[in-house]
Amino acid sequence: MAIPQDRDIDAIKASLSEWMNSRPGVSDAEVTFLVNPEASGFSNETLVCDAVYTRDGQIRDSGIVVRKRPTDYAIFPAYDMSVQYRSMQNMAACGSVPVPEILWVEDTGEVLGEPFFIMDRLHGRVPSDNPPFFQEGWVFEATAEQQATLYNSSVDTLAAVARTDWKADGFDFVERPQYGGPGFAQQLGYQRYYADWAAEDRPKPLIDAALDWFDANDPSGSMPTELNWGDARPSNLMYGDDFKVMAVFDWEMADLGPGEVDLGWFLYMNRFLSEGAGISWLPGFADRAGTIARWEQATGRPAEHIDYFEAWGCLRFCIIMVAIVNMQVKYGTFPADFGAQYERVNPSTQMLAQYLGMPAPE
Repeated sequence: MAIPQDRDIDAIKASLSEWMNSRPGVSDAEVTFLVNPEASGFSNETLVCDAVYTRDGQIRDSGIVVRKRPTDYAIFPAYDMSVQYRSMQNMAACGSVPVPEILWVEDTGEVLGEPFFIMDRLHGRVPSDNPPFFQEGWVFEATAEQQATLYNSSVDTLAAVARTDWKADGFDFVERPQYGGPGFAQQLGYQRYYADWAAEDRPKPLIDAALDWFDANDPSGSMPTELNWGDARPSNLMYGDDFKVMAVFDWEMADLGPGEVDLGWFLYMNRFLSEGAGISWLPGFADRAGTIARWEQATGRPAEHIDYFEAWGCLRFCIIMVAIVNMQVKYGTFPADFGAQYERVNPSTQMLAQYLGMPAPE
């Protein structure tokens, strides 16, 4: 769920309408309806809008989606909106992965208080994390054949990201040399920095021990450096009526490393939403071995060190959850002392201990 924000809806609609009318080639823009989806996540403020406007002489009425930098608490130490929209612009240009059209970018914060970008609104279906799509909703209610189509299309999309020629297609902007590098070494350095930032000086013995383990066992030196989507899971994908992927969202965690980073995250997140929540696996979804085999077929190469990268996905999620707990404490959803208990009470840290064969946090 997203943290509710106090908004003057009419003022936002008016500001967006006025700003859109100032864009080159745009006239008669009017935002007529606006909603903040409850399932839009923690890392963005997302506004889904009905809008009509004329662009280059053509009337467009499919609506828009506004992605805005968080106004108050952000779950990442720095929030660069450009990583998201530039990733989608580049993907649209190279055509290997379907993404929404980026219409405009406002990077001053003068219109809505924070920078934002506007995407064309697509009309498909997105699986829900809350409640988990493994438990209820349109994916749960689909036939096993439809579920298989959705799952296989999702894995194929992960592989298409990994196959992207990130150098030729201009994705060098996702590099973060201040944390190490090149490639996966930057992810190792960044996650250690992020963990310290999120912990806010609280002890985190399991996460610290896990970070040391991943540093000591890093296998990436002999692996290719590829584009990582970063948040590879069904709830960041939109599907058409044929249950195939029609759009890929949420690129704020884009990075460089072996494609197995995305595959490991995908395996872990699906396991967390099913087994981690005591929910059965869906009958149409491939098992772990089948998922890996599908990815290998789609990338044209064997998956390497997947145990490492699945556990790496678990660690990354643990650190994100520390930041989300901080947010929930701030907004009064959790008690003030909950952050100090995080490693002991959270299922993700229990799973991390299992992955690495470490004692469960106490």
